[in-house]
Amino acid sequence: MDRTTATHSRSRIMMVEQHQAFSVTPTGGALGAVVTGVDLSASLEAELVARLREAWLAHQVLVFRGQSLTDGQLVALARAFGDPHAVEVCEYDRSGLLPEIDVISNIMVDGRALGALGSGEAAWHTDMSMFEYPAAATLLFGKEIPPAGGNTRFANLYAAYETLPEETKRRIEGRRSIHDIAYTAAGTVRAGFEAVEDKTQGPGAVHPVVRTHVETGRRALFLGRQSYGYIQGLPVEESDALLEELWTHMTKPEFVWEHAWQQGDLVMWDNRCLIHGRGSVSSGARRMLRRVTVRGEKPV
Repeated sequence: MDRTTATHSRSRIMMVEQHQAFSVTPTGGALGAVVTGVDLSASLEAELVARLREAWLAHQVLVFRGQSLTDGQLVALARAFGDPHAVEVCEYDRSGLLPEIDVISNIMVDGRALGALGSGEAAWHTDMSMFEYPAAATLLFGKEIPPAGGNTRFANLYAAYETLPEETKRRIEGRRSIHDIAYTAAGTVRAGFEAVEDKTQGPGAVHPVVRTHVETGRRALFLGRQSYGYIQGLPVEESDALLEELWTHMTKPEFVWEHAWQQGDLVMWDNRCLIHGRGSVSSGARRMLRRVTVRGEKPV
């Protein structure tokens, strides 16, 4: 039994023993687990939150099926794991929404978008990394799910870092990169920003290329959005080549697990040690999700 399998097995046994109605089943992929026996709309006891947090840290992604959550309940759930971000960068009408709720949707009404990201594919990225204090957790709730498309894929950046060639590890040790805020995960330029011509001057936070997870102590690669960014101190051409090498390695199939959404899914993931992306959705199929991100620590 390898270390990952052993960790998953111990986690599941411990959860069942300590809370009989609560089980954690690993996906069998590179990361992720499905949690059953928890109603997330209820007020969660401190012991249960601690156990869920333990499972989240062990598996990086937790999936809760068949949930029914109001926006207020989703925000309350996020608060059990930290301080939610208020939505600061937005290109759709937020009238009537709680400050912490971000809408991810392709639905249009009278020519207006009801949410972000539309129907196209979302490239690999890390949530909120363009800020000095990126997201630790993301909680994404599926209210309206199309019959096909829009799957979310995740890549394990612990494993990606640990399997890098030693020469590459030496090249990136101590390096920092710009997490560009000018572009969305859909590859479009954000409202109020311009396309970045000089990558060395790109707007956004600067973070270490390799970060140490404050809760697990493990090291992981940490990059913002695929195809964007700049590693400081390198010629732009060299930075581009190194970033391409890292992204190609990070997204190898052996590090990736894909979640196929069902209505009522609540998926919670740890942005400090993974990246995620999304497949496209037919423009005629309706997709509506609610998202809250929990503020993390400054990466080191």
